Amino acid sequence: MIDPKNHWESKVSELKNERRFEEAIEVIDKVHDIQKSERSPNYWYEKALHLYEIGEYDDAKVSLFKNLKINQKNFETFFLLAKIFFELKNYEESLEYLNRMSEEHNRKLLKNSQKIDQMKNVHKFEEAVLYHDKINQVSTLDHKYWHLRGMVLFKLKKFAESIPCFESALGIKSDYLDVYYSLAKAELHAGNKTKSFKILERLCIDDPHNKEKLRLDNDFESVINEKEFRLIVGPFNF
Repeated sequence: MIDPKNHWESKVSELKNERRFEEAIEVIDKVHDIQKSERSPNYWYEKALHLYEIGEYDDAKVSLFKNLKINQKNFETFFLLAKIFFELKNYEESLEYLNRMSEEHNRKLLKNSQKIDQMKNVHKFEEAVLYHDKINQVSTLDHKYWHLRGMVLFKLKKFAESIPCFESALGIKSDYLDVYYSLAKAELHAGNKTKSFKILERLCIDDPHNKEKLRLDNDFESVINEKEFRLIVGPFNF
């Protein structure tokens, strides 16, 4: 196992030798973050996060499972496990942890909503307000959650199911360009070619680098020879 602290300390030495001092300072900050995490009550999660960042996915999983023994319904742990299983191409497992995230989110909302009703029924309005505040503090299913869920469903060939996920992500963060790219794929594979091409046209206008990305993306292989697609991405260099 590669130790994250040793990995980044080696990187600092390498950058110093190359006189890339500004970059070395940024990496030193990462070493300090790891040192702080060693004293943190959330140690196993933070260790897993550092392992994930350097691509040590299997070791990150071990740390996260240890964290779940301490914090059985940890929202952030579920999400990081979902990301790790996605990187490992184990999409069913990734979806399982995304579902657990959703279940925990809904459980907390329901629990606090029930408490609000109970307090209102006995005229304890101040306590009802406190439970309302707790609802606002419940971790949200944000744009990153919906994007990852959509990508997992896409990989499982559940193309139609992935589309609402991407749309939910865009409803939260409308300038999330990576989601538009994912949505274009999903629309194409769900049989909505016209919608897909409209999204791709916009993406390539906003960022011409997407043209090269599309030329190399096997998920668009079925339309590679179509005139409309060629107009969007430009000439191929075979």
